[in-house]
Amino acid sequence: MADCKWLRDIIVINDSRGIANAGDVTLFRSAGEACRYVEPWWVKEDQGFVLTADGQKVTLGIDGRDVIVRRYEDFPDGRAIVLRWLQYSAQAILTARRHKAQSGKILLGETEASGILPATVEGLIAYIGFAA
Repeated sequence: MADCKWLRDIIVINDSRGIANAGDVTLFRSAGEACRYVEPWWVKEDQGFVLTADGQKVTLGIDGRDVIVRRYEDFPDGRAIVLRWLQYSAQAILTARRHKAQSGKILLGETEASGILPATVEGLIAYIGFAA
């Protein structure tokens, strides 16, 4: 699936104590951007989970004051886990957008207003957007 090779570059960070639970999910276009964002204490204290958008586990480490990627490895059900994290995050965004729409601050599209969210990892990434 050559079209989805770019999913390997996208980093999904989940601030959660359990991998099955979606906490604060943040998307990055590259490992470099994710490493710049994450603080060393987050890595040292094992504050969450990091996967690529195609479901590989990303192990972060510390090199001096910098956060770095130590390794990528296959992860059982990684793609399904990423999909669940993104679905949860998209639902939270939709809830917030509906609230803003009620006060007239934003206008929802017809599909969004009816509560229909993307069903694929790629679609959810487009809906959620990137941190930087």
